[in-house]
Amino acid sequence: MNVNIAFIRHGYGCHNALRTLVRSEFLKPTITMEELQIHSDPELTPLGVDASIHNGCVVAKMIRNAWKTNGNRNYQVDSVNLVGCSPLIRSMETAYYMTRKWKNPPNKIYVLPYLREIDESSPDKYSPYSRASIDTIPSYRMKTIAEQKEYLRKGGILQFFDFSFVEANLIARSEPGDILTFNKWLSKVLLPRFKVTISSFNLFIVTHAGVLRDFSGQGHYNNSGFLVNLSIDPGKPNKFPLYNFFFPLDQHLPPDFFSNYSEPEYSNSNYFCPSGRCGQLCANSNNQNKNSLKRITPKCNNDPENNL
Repeated sequence: MNVNIAFIRHGYGCHNALRTLVRSEFLKPTITMEELQIHSDPELTPLGVDASIHNGCVVAKMIRNAWKTNGNRNYQVDSVNLVGCSPLIRSMETAYYMTRKWKNPPNKIYVLPYLREIDESSPDKYSPYSRASIDTIPSYRMKTIAEQKEYLRKGGILQFFDFSFVEANLIARSEPGDILTFNKWLSKVLLPRFKVTISSFNLFIVTHAGVLRDFSGQGHYNNSGFLVNLSIDPGKPNKFPLYNFFFPLDQHLPPDFFSNYSEPEYSNSNYFCPSGRCGQLCANSNNQNKNSLKRITPKCNNDPENNL
């Protein structure tokens, strides 16, 4: 079976913003990053939501046209059969918002195992220390499934998510992300579950910077990543997939891809407040924005030839 997978880093999250904002004049000088990181499993910032919608359309066009780099039709992605994400809230939100303006947005987004963020500072993500780190450091730590569902319910998007794969295997849900392990699980569990009989199957998967770098050896922008092509033998689910094609999106990003989060124009309270996102961020900002939240305007090319 011919399988194409777009592995994408989640959008701009609250924990990403803090690294920039603690160095700016946004926050009160007495506030530390540690004081702000009071909640686990952080969500997207308001700016991260808008950028994910916009970048979702940009990335869709890139995925559709990636095969043209070598002309092999096996790498052609005209539509996506399954959208999935890691079991962390920022990935769930990213998968939802990046696909909202597609011509065929998914009815269901599947929360999947072997995709959660890893301890990026460790040479051994499976060490007891690293396992403890991803269960204690707020930006790594997962909320419970019940808490995640309640968060999505309050945001009005719970109906778009299917947790059945991680509910069936809580141990796999908690494992550090690993793309090689995920792809083998895909062959052994996911594809048989859907009784896939078509010759080509395309997936859009949202995960994390550490997971992507662990596989590719490269850093990736928020909402970017890479496309891989696999050959999977449906009759031999335990056989390791054969890797045929790797296309790094970051090396081909067009000018309209949004990644300007650290610029002064966007690292001020206007793009973050007032908002219920990011915990105590707005309460501890230097300049309280009395106006409505400032937004970027997502722009999507709905040309069927450049969308998914």
